[in-house]
Amino acid sequence: MRRVLVMMLSLMLMLSMMTGCGDSQVSESSGESSSNDKPVDITWYFIGNGQQEDNSKIEEAASAYLKEKGLNVNLHLQCYDWGSYDQKMRTTIAAREKFDICFTSSWTNNYQQQAVKGAYVPLNDLLDQYAPQTKAMLGDDFLRGSQIDGINYAIPANKEKAHQWGFIIRKDMIDKYNMDLSSVKSLEDMEPFLQIIKDNEPGMYALEALNGESPFKLLDFDRVGDDKYPGVMWNDSADMKVFNEFEASETKAYFDTMRNYYTKGFIRQDAATVTDFNADLAAGKIFASVKSLKPGKDAEMTASTGFEWIQLEITPPIISNRDTSGSMQAISSTSDHPELALQLLELFNTDPYLNNLINFGVEGTHYVKVNDTQIKPGPESEKYNPGTGWMFGNQFINLLWENEDP
Repeated sequence: MRRVLVMMLSLMLMLSMMTGCGDSQVSESSGESSSNDKPVDITWYFIGNGQQEDNSKIEEAASAYLKEKGLNVNLHLQCYDWGSYDQKMRTTIAAREKFDICFTSSWTNNYQQQAVKGAYVPLNDLLDQYAPQTKAMLGDDFLRGSQIDGINYAIPANKEKAHQWGFIIRKDMIDKYNMDLSSVKSLEDMEPFLQIIKDNEPGMYALEALNGESPFKLLDFDRVGDDKYPGVMWNDSADMKVFNEFEASETKAYFDTMRNYYTKGFIRQDAATVTDFNADLAAGKIFASVKSLKPGKDAEMTASTGFEWIQLEITPPIISNRDTSGSMQAISSTSDHPELALQLLELFNTDPYLNNLINFGVEGTHYVKVNDTQIKPGPESEKYNPGTGWMFGNQFINLLWENEDP
């Protein structure tokens, strides 16, 4: 019996050794490894000036830096342009395609709609462990303002926390026609200046007014839901009464004004079908446009378009829920590595090198430092300019363009 047992144990040991050697040979020959040394692919979708020529160089530099920081990640960046991003993300999310991070907001890739459909990972229980500095940086009040039924489905960008609607206007045109804009307090006050452009600049549109980017925002309703649904209050409401903004007398007056401007040719005639509102600005075809303003918005627009702008504030500064969800990063519920994706966002929000690499590219190539905090375009700036600095991550660690006021 002892001899039989010894023989059986010896046979089992030999078999286990052979099996182990076989596994090792299969693993080596197939190139697959179960070790933790294999990098994880993280895919990030965002909106901007479209996929850039030097995108792969940024991915390579970012991935190398992430590994230095202990995140074994190969980062893949996909920037869709302003006109196509919303539809691209609708299709991607509806098909349940795998990706890790995406830009979401109240105005594109609709945060509320996608969150309630289950597109994004709830972050409340993950922030303390994987993004504590981001949570502290934003503060509980701002995070609460971006919650849906008490749940954070995305991380707001750390930037200006209020909005103020007004005009961005081409400075060269103001100077050329010696315009005095000091009396402009409303959309209607702009008419004589729009008429000057219509009469004298046949290659320009006097006023930008497109689907999703129109002067309607000057009414500055406080939305109960988001931009796509009726139901608003006035920002200074005392009774908190919700009403349909399309039945308001102010809205009817606005429509009359815009119809007047349209028939006078201030607005492009095919405005209702145009989706890329950035193209005309970049091409120098816009005289005046309504934007959400902040200190330095004019300098920021000057840097991104190559044309000099001035800003003219119309509405008072207001903080609303629209602002807390105006620029966010969400983690997809199809991600295989949500914790790692959140750790990446934590580093992006707190590490100046990674933040500025993804926003502005490689120093000496895509930008050149003027001093410790300001930059100017580099010799190959046209090869990487996603246009995301104003909305992406933590703006308080961003480098500034040389025409921006520190």
